[in-house]
Amino acid sequence: MTEGQAHALARGGGEHLLIAEDDASAARVLRMILEQAGYRVSVAADGETAIRFLDEQGAPDMLLLDWMLPGVSGLEICHYARQRWDALRLPVLMVTAKTDPESVYAAFDAGASDYVTKPFRGAELRARIQSHLRTRRLWEERQHMEEHLAERDKLFTLGLLSGSVAHDLNNPLAVISAHAQLLQRRATDPQMADQLREIVDAVDRCTHIVGDMLNFARRHPAERYPVDVGSVVTATLGMREKKLRTTGVELQVQVPDDLPAVSGDRHQLQQVFLNVVVNAEQALAESGRTLRVTARADHQADPAVVLEFWNDGPPIPADQLPRIFDPLFTTKPGDEGTGLGLFICRRIVREHGGRLDVSSGDEGTAFTVRLPALLE
Repeated sequence: MTEGQAHALARGGGEHLLIAEDDASAARVLRMILEQAGYRVSVAADGETAIRFLDEQGAPDMLLLDWMLPGVSGLEICHYARQRWDALRLPVLMVTAKTDPESVYAAFDAGASDYVTKPFRGAELRARIQSHLRTRRLWEERQHMEEHLAERDKLFTLGLLSGSVAHDLNNPLAVISAHAQLLQRRATDPQMADQLREIVDAVDRCTHIVGDMLNFARRHPAERYPVDVGSVVTATLGMREKKLRTTGVELQVQVPDDLPAVSGDRHQLQQVFLNVVVNAEQALAESGRTLRVTARADHQADPAVVLEFWNDGPPIPADQLPRIFDPLFTTKPGDEGTGLGLFICRRIVREHGGRLDVSSGDEGTAFTVRLPALLE
């Protein structure tokens, strides 16, 4: 998109509207009316630029199309947009000088949401846009509500099932582990000892999975008291330092001593930090060699302690990143993960009034924990 063809304007914090209009004066009037109404506006001076904009930046909140455009017409853009987004996701408003009934029918047949003829009245145009955007917002709210209710039902059922299964598995796992360890101590054949050690390791892994399931099923209220987050992080890293060293991971720690305290449950926070560190270890087993843990105080409007766990291992695939905190979703192969660890971590952080976020790309993966700081 050349500078003369498209203008990406980010004034105001309202919805984003894309205008396709080749008449510079008409585009200027439209832009002025919409910006004064609080919208963010982008303008494409021809049809090809508008389509390129949709391909590169995705759907805006609304599309305003002139019919007669150089190259690709507004009607063709409407057809193209409807192949990718429905009318609730992307309202399309034709703004054109064509007033004959055939043109109006053709526009609606192509998927237009509304039709305004030139010259238009600013008040009418704003009212039509507001109406379509209001419908779009209501649709989005309904989508979010349905997703929330579906997730809540799934989690309720999963919680009941997890608690029942975990309790039933604990006793037989304990018996298997005890007998395997007893036989391991008595074994004189090295090959048999190795096989028994594999059994013990497998039982330990099953026990860890059961623990995750029980943590998911139980919703005990967390204790709240001032916690020195820096010492929790240091203690957590101390638990994994030997493992990291033996696997060749370089651990970089930048945790100041004067971090403000947070109100929380020390053991739950340690569970979060440990889970994130172990995930980093598993990623670094594939590639990369650095785990960097940093902490800082954020003294803005909402004082907080911000911790970042960064590693230079392989990035999380872009299509998996939005689901990384979903229950039962795991990027680990086979039976190596339950898909509950990060979900439980985010729930713990949220119950502490904080946030757990992830970013991932070619430069590495970072999990960021933000916890409200106690005011002195």
